Amino acid sequence: MKEIKEEDLNIISGGNLSVSGPVINAVVNVIKVLKDAGYQLGSGIRRISENNLCPLD
Repeated sequence: MKEIKEEDLNIISGGNLSVSGPVINAVVNVIKVLKDAGYQLGSGIRRISENNLCPLD
């Protein structure tokens, strides 16, 4: 293995991706909203196909 000099250690940088907590939280919330919308849409389709709708009277 190649030995690295002390002055070379100062210029090493890792990763360029920085994702903060609020960004992750926003993405998770969007996924939750899409998931809930999918459940509602699926439930509506199922109820229409089974003719199990609430009366509007």
